[in-house]
Amino acid sequence: MTDHEEAACRLPEMLRFDTTNPPGNELALATHLAASLQAEGLQAEVLESAPDRASLAVRLRGDGSERPLLMMSHLDVVPAEPSHWSHPPFAGQISDGILYGRGAIDSKLTAAVHLQVLLMAHRNRLPLQRDLVLIAAADEEVGGTHGMAWLLKEHPEWLDAEFGINEAGGFAVLVDGQPIYTCQVAEKGGTDVDLVAEGRPGHSSVPHDDNAIVHLGKALTALGGKLPHRPTPAVSAFFEAAAKAARPEVAQLLHDLLDPRSCDRALEKLPAEPSVKGMFDAMLRNTCAPTMLEAGIKRNVIPSGATVRLSGRPLPGVTEVDFLAELTQLLGAAAKHVDVRMARFRSGVAFDHQTPLLRAMSNALQRHEPGAVLAPYMQTGGTDARFLTDLDISVYGFVPMRFEAGGDFFDLCHGHDERVSLDNVSFAVDVTYDVVCLLNE
Repeated sequence: MTDHEEAACRLPEMLRFDTTNPPGNELALATHLAASLQAEGLQAEVLESAPDRASLAVRLRGDGSERPLLMMSHLDVVPAEPSHWSHPPFAGQISDGILYGRGAIDSKLTAAVHLQVLLMAHRNRLPLQRDLVLIAAADEEVGGTHGMAWLLKEHPEWLDAEFGINEAGGFAVLVDGQPIYTCQVAEKGGTDVDLVAEGRPGHSSVPHDDNAIVHLGKALTALGGKLPHRPTPAVSAFFEAAAKAARPEVAQLLHDLLDPRSCDRALEKLPAEPSVKGMFDAMLRNTCAPTMLEAGIKRNVIPSGATVRLSGRPLPGVTEVDFLAELTQLLGAAAKHVDVRMARFRSGVAFDHQTPLLRAMSNALQRHEPGAVLAPYMQTGGTDARFLTDLDISVYGFVPMRFEAGGDFFDLCHGHDERVSLDNVSFAVDVTYDVVCLLNE
């Protein structure tokens, strides 16, 4: 069996373990993977943080002349709605070279690629200057309490590394038909925000102008605007790298995205799909999207209160005070009718994007796709990398995948019919293995 065939067999096998979080139940999968690695003579450990909650940890030792390379992923997945899928989400079915299943992108794909690369390095007796460490963690999708946060506290020795390769980057986006490969070097944070409106209750047959739902409606209308334009260094580096590969007129549009005076016009004219434009726009600012509404007790009763719950995504370097000020300014006059309540604020994080790891990734990509463009990129969501920001490590999200029609990363990640082509699994294995080789030369 070739390396490609082995990876193509292992990933669907992993998808058949239902690790929906909550509750997670990663122990069975971690134990299964550890047994297969131990059979190869590798030192694989199952680290249990709670009943049925576990992470997989493996170390392939180098000569110690350089600090380790950490390959990190997670074994838990978000819930799926089977009735909306064309293939059962936990069956690991392959159809026309496409593998369907929850975790096929986020992030059992990453774990399967890393496992295959580690096995290749072991079997090929690859001379390693740095230990190759694999962590497939529990609980990333629900806060990391039983996963990376627990590992950082209880087993920090596994996280002592100079570089880390993570999920959430590597996919290619098309701009004017040119694929731009992403290397995630930064990510947004998160905050929970509630807007609470109060009004005068009463009988619905006698409407009045102090209706809490109406007050909240005005606030929601204001939220349809945008928080201020605020490109970070990683975002600027992304558009500058993309511009170097573009036609002059498209390059100008990409540069114009970095100017608040021309951003909206440039985004409208940019030759890219709406989903790509939406991602670009979110990269350029803090965001705060309404996701849940709560109001009313009965159809014929005007309620005394109404609440909208928002999902806030702060940029790296943005403080809680900064975020609240921007949100209040966006609400404008509607702010006087609502109480803004913020909790669980976590700023975004960014790593140095000028390191030997990024150069190794770019060179490895070129080996398999000459002329490919790799751009530093900021993920608009978050990953387990946030737990490692106080360590002396640079973590990049990089699971390289060629652009395929209908395979938009953000549509598939947490979406219905999550899937990946077996060709892209092979591509990710080959490029990642070469990254490891180049970083050990």
